[in-house]
Amino acid sequence: MQHRIADDIAAAIGDTIARLGTVKEDVDKQARAMLSNALDRLDLVTRDEFDVQQELLSRLAARVAVLEDRVDALTPQATVDEDASKD
Repeated sequence: MQHRIADDIAAAIGDTIARLGTVKEDVDKQARAMLSNALDRLDLVTRDEFDVQQELLSRLAARVAVLEDRVDALTPQATVDEDASKD
C-alpha cells in the first residue's frame, strides 16, 4: 500500500514537472514573440547595415567637399566674366 501511494505521488510529481516544462516552453515562445514584435516596431537596423550607410555618408561628404571647392574656384571667374560682359 505504501509503495502504491509513493508511486502515485511520484507519478503526480512527474506529471506536474512535465506540465511545467511545457508551460516554460510556452512562456519562452510568447516572450520571444513579444520581444521580436517590439523590436520590429522600433525599426532598428543591423550593425552591418549601419556601417554600410555610415561609409556611404562619409564618401558622400567627401564628394560634396570636392564639389564645394570646385564651385568656390569657379565663383571668382564667373564674377570676372559677368563684369567683362557688362562693359
